[in-house]
Amino acid sequence: MIGEPTADERTLLEEMKRSWSENLRFYSNAGKEERERWVVAEFLTRLPVPFGPNELRSHVQKSKVDVEFRDARFQVKEIPDPNFRRGDEIKTTYHRVMNAKTLQDTVGPGFVYDVPRVESVYDLVRDTARELACSATYEDHKATLDLLCYVTRTRVSVIGVKEVKPEELSLLGWRSISCLIGNQAVALHAGPGAPTFLQPLR
Repeated sequence: MIGEPTADERTLLEEMKRSWSENLRFYSNAGKEERERWVVAEFLTRLPVPFGPNELRSHVQKSKVDVEFRDARFQVKEIPDPNFRRGDEIKTTYHRVMNAKTLQDTVGPGFVYDVPRVESVYDLVRDTARELACSATYEDHKATLDLLCYVTRTRVSVIGVKEVKPEELSLLGWRSISCLIGNQAVALHAGPGAPTFLQPLR
């Protein structure tokens, strides 16, 4: 028979419950604005561009602008693994942890995914920027928006300078296109009127 959890185990279990409650909120619809500000903050930190947290301002959800920072108007798009079900994973783990009486109860089966093929991050960003540029949602607004792609997809490499083709990106019509992947933040393209700090390094 398994004995009662120790005081340390109970403390750890309560901390896990607090953590997963926060995860559920952060990745819910209610946490969308906070997630977008976090992505922009990570991007600016790694450029690096000094900023204060109060400089990152979320727009209403129907706005084409997700986060405004000085003269930047970011539209944030995540590029995850194909068929990734983060919401389902988080809800399943959240309920398991919240119902747990012991640490062992928090352990359960994980979600199984097909291993994605190896991809070029630059190609993923370019293709995402092209697809969004052709959509009715952004067609009339992209020239005033700074597209920021947040790549969470696995089996990809960081962007190499020689991969970037400014001429093909400029044809897509975005004011600027940037990418955040892991610890790498890259400004790929900046058109007329784009913020100075988003001008690509050559």
